[in-house]
Amino acid sequence: MSKTKGLIRFLPYFDEETVKNVVNALRDSEAVMPTETGTNKELVTLGRNLEFSDVFDAMDNLITYRIDSARKQAPLKLLIQLSRALTMDGIDLKAQKTVKNAVLSKMDEEISRLKESGDYDTRGAAITGFSLGILIFEYGDNAYSFDESTQTMVVSEFDISRHFEQAGRILGEGLHKEYWIRHSTRDHIDVKKEIIVLTNDTDAMERINDYAENEFITLYEKNKRSIARLNEARKNIYERLINASAQPIAIPWVLPDSIDFSVSDNSIKIDRHLYCSEDGTFQASLNPWEKGVIEEELKNGAVCWLRNLDRKKWSLEIPYEVGGVITSMFPDLVVVRADVQGYIFDILEPHDPSRKDNYPKAVGLAKFAEKHWDKFGRIQLIRQKKGLDGREHFYRLDMAKVAVRNKVRGITSNEELDRIFDTDAERED
Repeated sequence: MSKTKGLIRFLPYFDEETVKNVVNALRDSEAVMPTETGTNKELVTLGRNLEFSDVFDAMDNLITYRIDSARKQAPLKLLIQLSRALTMDGIDLKAQKTVKNAVLSKMDEEISRLKESGDYDTRGAAITGFSLGILIFEYGDNAYSFDESTQTMVVSEFDISRHFEQAGRILGEGLHKEYWIRHSTRDHIDVKKEIIVLTNDTDAMERINDYAENEFITLYEKNKRSIARLNEARKNIYERLINASAQPIAIPWVLPDSIDFSVSDNSIKIDRHLYCSEDGTFQASLNPWEKGVIEEELKNGAVCWLRNLDRKKWSLEIPYEVGGVITSMFPDLVVVRADVQGYIFDILEPHDPSRKDNYPKAVGLAKFAEKHWDKFGRIQLIRQKKGLDGREHFYRLDMAKVAVRNKVRGITSNEELDRIFDTDAERED
């Protein structure tokens, strides 16, 4: 039964055309997790084109990103979880212990900083006692007792323990108790007070989380190739950790043995695609710019190419920022060329200059190129416009060129991008 027929069953008062529109809306929605939608008539399974097996083999150094709207977690919690997973999977048997000790040392460092600044005693006094004259309190759980000699209310051990557990929820992963164990030879009330003061200091916690975020990225980068060799169930654990990070993190780009691909009535056959049907052909619906660019690439000697679809689990995904929010783009084309050193993987994005997302995407591509220039060849934003000969041509702004991306990185408007296109974009026809 087709997916459209199935939906009709659940939406009995809608005709098939309406249901198809629902399917298309789901497919295009950025809020939907990568999945396949469509009808049996439209959806085909394509396998790797065996003619380009060596190209697939050469892709093991490529990277992508995964940006989603999943709830983000604090870097400190993610770091501990990552180290535990690496130890459990036998990738780094010392990771959990090493990371835990490093984090505890960082906590020690921040507590010492507070004590040296002179703020610690003041903050500690706010926890253990305060003037009766300014206090409004409840007798509830006998949390406070009156000290006759100092005329202050003193917080009981019970309430300090409650605040200590609250601090533990802020730190996560039982770090408050690990710190307590580390300092087990000292007075346990003093140790608990240190954790409470620490977690209530915004600057200290920000430094700890900044440290954890950098360590999380470093630890993942160090072990990502080993992670990629795990089974799917375990790889999904790491993928959830990466997705929960507020900082976009590069992951290995691994193309599957087969992909599902929608073929519509206006699809055309195009040669040398990385995936093909059983008869060796590939069909896709391309807009005039995409079609023109790939024809120009094949004419210029491209070995093969990939139509990169939006929001698929296998897609090449690049982060960019709009209004302070990180989102993702899916460049239309990945083109493979060859030279004496091997295969070169180019990222090409034909893009309508009238769209509002032009300059944010350009900045995103420039930042991506700055980080990953060693893994990809050309990284181009492409426009079609009339040349001096009066004919339409494709003009390419290549972020792989240092001079170009240095100009693009700091722009804040489409007008600035237009001027850079006028001065730096080049034709390749």
